Amino acid sequence: MSKFPSLQNVINATQKTILRFPLETITAICGTICAILLVEDENRESKELLMKTIMSSLLCLVLFLSISLFFEASKKNTIIRFLTSLALGSIAIAFVFSFKKDITEVEMQQFLTFAISLHLLVSFAGFIPKKYNQDEFWEFNKQLFLRILTAGLYSAVLYLGLTLAITAIKELFSVEIDGKFYGYLFFTIAGIFNTIFFLNGVPEIGNKEFSLKLSYPNGLKNFTQYVLLPLISLYLVILICYETKILITLSLPVGWVSYLVLAFAVFGILSFLLVLPIATQTGNLWMRTFNRWFYYLLVPLLGLLFWAILYRIHLYGFTHERYYVLLLSIWLTIVVVYFIIQKQPKIKFIPISMCIAGLLSIVGPQSADSISKNSQLARFESYMQKTEKVKLSFEQEQDLSSIVDFLEKNYTAKILVPYTKDKLTSLLKKDKNPDSSQIMKALGFQYRDSYRKREREENDNEFYYNLYKNEQQSIENIHGYDMSFSIGNNNDLECKECININNTNYSVLSSKKDYGLDLQINQDTIPLKIVDFVNANPAFDQSDNSGGKIIQKIESPKYSILITYITVSGEIKGRKKTLDRYQIKVLVDIKT
Repeated sequence: MSKFPSLQNVINATQKTILRFPLETITAICGTICAILLVEDENRESKELLMKTIMSSLLCLVLFLSISLFFEASKKNTIIRFLTSLALGSIAIAFVFSFKKDITEVEMQQFLTFAISLHLLVSFAGFIPKKYNQDEFWEFNKQLFLRILTAGLYSAVLYLGLTLAITAIKELFSVEIDGKFYGYLFFTIAGIFNTIFFLNGVPEIGNKEFSLKLSYPNGLKNFTQYVLLPLISLYLVILICYETKILITLSLPVGWVSYLVLAFAVFGILSFLLVLPIATQTGNLWMRTFNRWFYYLLVPLLGLLFWAILYRIHLYGFTHERYYVLLLSIWLTIVVVYFIIQKQPKIKFIPISMCIAGLLSIVGPQSADSISKNSQLARFESYMQKTEKVKLSFEQEQDLSSIVDFLEKNYTAKILVPYTKDKLTSLLKKDKNPDSSQIMKALGFQYRDSYRKREREENDNEFYYNLYKNEQQSIENIHGYDMSFSIGNNNDLECKECININNTNYSVLSSKKDYGLDLQINQDTIPLKIVDFVNANPAFDQSDNSGGKIIQKIESPKYSILITYITVSGEIKGRKKTLDRYQIKVLVDIKT
């Protein structure tokens, strides 16, 4: 009969874990404190410092665990282990703190790639200094994976249970509890309890007293045999049939088939690893067949994968997403060749090779950022040279717009200056951060949305309005108005009791209508007839009209509203304008 663990046993286990992984525990506590401080006040001046400290803690936690497992297996000096951890940890911290104040999408991709690479490092770090044993390696990672799932389950149940208990106390005893307390509780459980619980179950490598002996759960066998393998087989049939179709019809593969092939390969490799210990046993014919032929079946799909991604790169150049698809394709090819050629392949080759590929993609001339930037800059330069001789077609302007979108979004307009012969100089003096449409206009082209199709009728035309202004440096006098906010047709506003004016709480909501928007302030609804105003105002008639401020005034019994149009775009058919998107700034004066 199992016994419920006593408090003393829990304390002893926790103490043992902290002594075994002291730096990991300190890192988890540091990250948790920063997360709690952010919950306390997310608008504090130190928000950037706290966010980057949390990100650094996430990287250092996994890095320190990898180093601890390596030194634990090699039986080396603990002081050297700590010094190595601090040295490599400082590199990870410097990496995060090199990010911009407002972390870009590219920087977040680099962070996630680094984090994934470090997680892969944990899987094999402890086996670097010792003689490799396939069964031990498989058992170690199985226990690690199950411990992650168990820690997540315990943490989720604990958080939900305590949340319900706190809510019950609040409702039954009328106790005032700050809503932020739930955030404190979440990060305390996720950051400290979950981490220590997980670390407590990390197996020791090279411990003769508690050696890693292969133990295959029957539930895992049933899941793999009756759920995972049938799904993998279904995807394989679909992909083989699709490849046969494009070969017969001589058509080009659709772009997203690359993601489907990669997903199939990843889940297929996972299935291969899961069935490996029992694949050769008698009575497991399906598993044995899958284990023998899986990598051979990937060969024709690799052809489909490279065809799809290389064709996209040929047409549109490298982006970070295409870079990683190609990188995974190359990695997958190396893995397939290795497992086909090697008579006794080692499964540690999979995480080691992926970890190296991930680390190489982060920094250096071969990195995703460097190759993607240079590829798109080369395409931009090519278009600038081409426009000196010929006029761009609609499709070419659309392609150039997407290039400008990519470069402006990730590197700002300044990176384009050396290729534009001072065409952007005057624009950058007005606005240090112009958007893509402003850049295209300054270059003498019309911005073309990548999702917009070319007009088929001669009378059809586009219009685009944009108010030139630098939002970060613009200072406006809003005297006479009580509140200000921005809304558009693609982002409804929902702000419940978010502002207090003269001891009265105000809720502001917006909803899209055929004529524009409905603006609801508390119980009053004011229709904003934007479509009628745009159609009646000749200032919107010109294609790519920009610069002049356009305002609209609306009066209601309780409110005076002033609308400033920021961006408006759409199509002109005959005399009617159809709006695709718009963004407006609203000032509201509460009448007394």
